[in-house]
Amino acid sequence: MRDYPFIAFLTLSCFCAQLSAKSLTIDQLQGLDLASLLDVVVETASGTEESLIDAPASMVIITQKQIAQRGYQNLVEVLQDLPGFDVTIPNGPVYTNSYQRGYRLPQMSRTLLMFNGITDNLLWSDEAAISRQYPISNIQQIEVLYGPASAVYGPNAFLGIINVITKNGRDLETGEYTGEVNTLVGSFQSRGLDATVQGKPFDDLSFSIAAKVFNSNEADLSDRWGFSSNEQYSNSDIWGAILDFEHEGQQLNHYYDPTEDYGVMAELNYKDLELGLINWRTKEGYGTYYAADRVQNNLFWNRANAQYYAKYDTTLSEKLRSKSFISYHTSRYYGTWGEADPDGDTGYSYISLTQWNSVNESWLFKQDFEYQLSETFLLSSGLKYQRKHLTKAYDIPGYWPPSVSSTAEVSSGIGHSTDASYTTPATPADEMPASNLTHTYDVGGYVQGIIDVAPFRFNLGLRYDRNSMYGQEISPRIAAIYKHNKAWTFKLLYGHAFQEPAGVQLWGGWSGRLANEELKPEHVRNLEGVIMHQWDNIFHEVSIYNAHYTDVIKEESENAGQRDIYGIEYRLQSTFNNFFDAEDIDIYFNYSYTHAQSSLYYDFVTDDWLIGEAELGDIAPHKWNAGINMPLPKNWNFNLRLNYVGVREPYLRNALRGHRKIDDYYTVNTALSYYYQPFTVTFKVLNALDAEYYHPGSEAASAGDDFSQRSLDYQNSLIPQEGRSFWLNAKWSF
Repeated sequence: MRDYPFIAFLTLSCFCAQLSAKSLTIDQLQGLDLASLLDVVVETASGTEESLIDAPASMVIITQKQIAQRGYQNLVEVLQDLPGFDVTIPNGPVYTNSYQRGYRLPQMSRTLLMFNGITDNLLWSDEAAISRQYPISNIQQIEVLYGPASAVYGPNAFLGIINVITKNGRDLETGEYTGEVNTLVGSFQSRGLDATVQGKPFDDLSFSIAAKVFNSNEADLSDRWGFSSNEQYSNSDIWGAILDFEHEGQQLNHYYDPTEDYGVMAELNYKDLELGLINWRTKEGYGTYYAADRVQNNLFWNRANAQYYAKYDTTLSEKLRSKSFISYHTSRYYGTWGEADPDGDTGYSYISLTQWNSVNESWLFKQDFEYQLSETFLLSSGLKYQRKHLTKAYDIPGYWPPSVSSTAEVSSGIGHSTDASYTTPATPADEMPASNLTHTYDVGGYVQGIIDVAPFRFNLGLRYDRNSMYGQEISPRIAAIYKHNKAWTFKLLYGHAFQEPAGVQLWGGWSGRLANEELKPEHVRNLEGVIMHQWDNIFHEVSIYNAHYTDVIKEESENAGQRDIYGIEYRLQSTFNNFFDAEDIDIYFNYSYTHAQSSLYYDFVTDDWLIGEAELGDIAPHKWNAGINMPLPKNWNFNLRLNYVGVREPYLRNALRGHRKIDDYYTVNTALSYYYQPFTVTFKVLNALDAEYYHPGSEAASAGDDFSQRSLDYQNSLIPQEGRSFWLNAKWSF
């Protein structure tokens, strides 16, 4: 274990602890100093406004000022500094996978990603497709909730919630306009533009619009892993005539991993009515996600998501509040796939270059009420109706059976690497064939009571959901909060949640992936204790939890086995007098211990899953994050962040399981900012010590590490990570 950065941080903390302490002002942290941290208003935990101390969950708040000080440029960087998240970056069609509280999955599909309470997960896979597409300049704060929340939100609030609260023109004075423009350049020929504008031209009318574009060639990792080498990408025995093709001006014979992402968010507010949109697309190469002897990475895979919505939030009487919401949501998955499927042990391949498509849409209506029965009793309830129109299977003209093929015969796009030429099949039809669409509906409702009897607060919730595919579910939640005094708070939390089977696993199978229309939802029962302690300039929080998961949906699209996960999360925040003539110094430290156990294990001899207790894998038992922010004289600011991830056992299905572990690593990230109003310039270095480290592969991660022969399967077992990178951001605020 490399513990010298940990020792360095403890030394620094002890040094700072000897300084005389004082509290920050609200202005210094834009409304969130340590003295008022427990009183900050959140809405994610209960769907109603309450203080952090009253929320029936363990939560982490990331402020606008922290985002600026740390130089965050995207949500992925935020996730890497959070406790309880195992973040992997395959840098491919799925840019990042984040496993919250030890629940390893093929994709990040068990955590809800929300913007102002609006779910932005993709419709077909339930995936939170977090990449570089979201405008950071538009974020007011980020509320991260840990643990199940189906009692309020219904399906898929399974492991937790990331709720991004954006800036709102309603908060401005009449006639006031503000904005922010960020320009970004960095390593790997990366460049980006991120801008937000808010205004309030009239008393009852306001708006906010934000946009971001990000382009990059990404790091060249071809020499870091044998199954990502240019030797394999250019091997004519493997790829044959596929090597004659180009994509975006680049020959398909070498590692090239481009990214072109964008996102737009907008709101128009008139009195109690809000109209808005969330629209983004990720367009990214395949990176090191797949083995180079099976998939060409120099092709684009796209995810496109768009929501158009209306909110009407009004007070009907002194005690009654109504919140109405309606949205139209579309999700599309599409792109080009270049494949070389081994032809036995001959060294040659069956080759194909095909276009894939999936289109999905939904209509959603929600109506919520809050009724303040008395000073001590708040009753809230809500109803939901959602209608989805989903693609059943990818439309892949010319691909292997049993794929759907709208414009070409099945298998017509399959060639051989010994053929003199290759002809690409037709692209998918403009509209998905009706025979390949299905329709589902969800109805649900909940009731929640919040009772305050000092020094106690109780939150009791019960939800009923019914789906046309998998039937009915009931989700209870019970929370008891004891506020001993101003310093100590104790929470005892119990909740159920369920995860609906995703369309991609119900119907979206093809020759390389199974589908199963008989899938049932996953379930979790979570018991958790939280201790919060505020003492002068130091805030501590400890969470101890145990989660029992049943009907687990494995990557083979079947309900099989159980998982038991228990863990401890410790969080520390503190401020100290600065020994320079500048604002106070901030430090934080997070530690996570996670133990994830499966009731099944994979036997590589029999090539089958068997019953037996085993460590799940890909989850680091020990992780910590630490950071210090030091304002400097003459408008400078220095930020230092350390992340440590301990040794990991590979996932149960990973070909490295049993003979190779995933080494521990630490990274150091720095940001130096200079403020000259209205301008800010930030120079950031990621992985400043140029550590060489690997993340575990995604899905089955079963390609192996014997580079003297063809890979064992498609997904790489280990993913090399970027080395040191440099970033320059110039911000203009007006």
